[in-house]
Amino acid sequence: MPTQTLKLFYKGSKLSTLHSSNVRQTVFSTNNQNLCEITSSTSQARLLATDAQASTVNTVSENQSFITYGPYGNDNCPPANPLLSRFTGQSWLPSAIGYLLGNGHRLFNPGLMRFHSADSLSPFGKGGLNAYAYCSNDPVNRSDPSGRYASFFKWRKGGYSYQKLSPKLYDPNSSLSANEHMALGKSLKKRLSGARTKLRDATSRGSEEGTRYANNIIEKFDYEKLLYDMYSASRSSNWRYTRNEVAVSMALVPDSQTPPPSPSPSPSPSPSRRPSGESRASLALFVENEEAIMDVLGENLRRLRE
Repeated sequence: MPTQTLKLFYKGSKLSTLHSSNVRQTVFSTNNQNLCEITSSTSQARLLATDAQASTVNTVSENQSFITYGPYGNDNCPPANPLLSRFTGQSWLPSAIGYLLGNGHRLFNPGLMRFHSADSLSPFGKGGLNAYAYCSNDPVNRSDPSGRYASFFKWRKGGYSYQKLSPKLYDPNSSLSANEHMALGKSLKKRLSGARTKLRDATSRGSEEGTRYANNIIEKFDYEKLLYDMYSASRSSNWRYTRNEVAVSMALVPDSQTPPPSPSPSPSPSPSRRPSGESRASLALFVENEEAIMDVLGENLRRLRE
C-alpha cells in the first residue's frame, strides 16, 4: 500500500495549510472563524458559511453546495470533496478518515463517534472517566479543539468571558442572563483571589512597585464586585439580572450623610421600616446622580481597605 507524506502547518490551534504530494490547500480564518479555502489544483477560492458551532454549512465558488452534519460530525460530503474546513471548524483529513485535533494530538473518527487513542487526562483529570469519549458524549453543546477535554461552545467563543461581560457593570441600564451573571461572578471571584495572591507574593519580596500594582488591581475588582452585587433578577425583567440602584444606594450612604433620627419618641405606625423624608430626599439624590453613587462606592472601598 503506497504511503503518503502530509505536511501540516497550523495557525494557533487551527490547521492553516496542508501539503499533500503536489497539492496545497490553505484555509483563511480570523477570530476562530474560517472564511475561505484555496486549493492549488484549481486555484479557485471557496467562500465558507458557518453556523454557531463554526461548522462549515455552505460553500460558494462556481457552484454552491450545502453540508449537513450528524451530532458527532458525520457529513454528506462525497469522498472526493477536497473541503478541509468542516465540523466545528476543524480540518477533515481523508487519509486519516477523521479530524486530527489538538494540532495532531489525537485522531477523532466521527464514524466511530470516538477517539482512536486514550486521553492522557483521563480518568482522573479533565478528560473524564471515558478516555475515548468525544466531548463527554455531548457533541451538541460542546467541542474539543484540543483533543484533550471538552468545553462549551459559548465559553470557547468568549461569550461568557470577563472581557465581554465586565463592561456591562458600568452601564446602569444593562442586564445579565442567569448564565452571564453566574459566569461573571465566578470570574470576579477568581480574579480577586489571584490578585490577593500577587499582593502576598509582592509583600513577601518587599517589592513596593509590585505591592502598589496588586493593590490597584484588588481595588478595581473590589469595585466591580460591589457593582456586581447590585444586580438581581425579578419577574418584571423576565428573570434577567438588572441593577437595583435603590437598594444599593441605601446601603452605601456614608454615616456622615445619614440624616439624624426623628426626635419623636412615638413609634412609626407602619410595620415596615421606611426612611424619613430627609432620608428619602438623600436617597433620591443618589439614585438620580450616577456619579455620586460611584464616588460613594470608591469611598467605601477606601474605608474598608483602611
